[in-house]
Amino acid sequence: MTDLVTALRDFNKDRKFSRKGPLCVALVITQHARKGLPLNPDELLTEAGGQVLGLGRGAVQAVLNRHDITRVLAAEGGRTSRGSISNMREYVAFLNSQAAAGAVDLDAVEAFWIERVHEFFSAKPFKIRLDASRSLRTLVRDVIAQAEERQRNTPGMQYAGAVLQHLVGAKLDCALGVGNFEHNSFSTQRPTLNQDAPAISSLVMWLSTSPQHPAKPSLAAATTTSTTATGQSSSRQPEG
Repeated sequence: MTDLVTALRDFNKDRKFSRKGPLCVALVITQHARKGLPLNPDELLTEAGGQVLGLGRGAVQAVLNRHDITRVLAAEGGRTSRGSISNMREYVAFLNSQAAAGAVDLDAVEAFWIERVHEFFSAKPFKIRLDASRSLRTLVRDVIAQAEERQRNTPGMQYAGAVLQHLVGAKLDCALGVGNFEHNSFSTQRPTLNQDAPAISSLVMWLSTSPQHPAKPSLAAATTTSTTATGQSSSRQPEG
């Protein structure tokens, strides 16, 4: 398993398969491989020879849907990309070389490409539409809504909390002046209160998209302040 994942990482890095077109090819050809390895690349072309057999939006989204990903990876599913045929041949050669060395765990292969899909979506920037008719509150809610949508498509990640922390941190800089409080990094995977929250002297601010406190926070601060996405705040003495 470790050797397979290492080989996939090397292949992905060398062939630059992290773009949407190659990712579509990898997902669909992996499904062809489930019928049996080795594969004949000439048999994976359409009759006219100008496209990869079975490659398209429907086939790609069917794989993504099995992993609870509803976002569209590519409008044409890589079908019309001029590089898809060469990408298919390179990927088939890779799978065949792995099959020659032993059995290939195609579930692990598919999981590897699904992780690359998550990374592809995560790398896309959020969009802000500047419109004089829209209030600042509406703009902030729109950004948080985009973060929540990305979070739904990436189970286990906390994008909404990360965006909220950065927005509140920027507001505190504007209100108090840059350098007057401590900015801490945010872990989108396992955020913790004492490591991620911004601190002003002995006050630690816990930023959350839902008004509930984590269990048994360990803080040196005298007070914990909770700020929600709706702008509500509450204070309490720390437990213990």
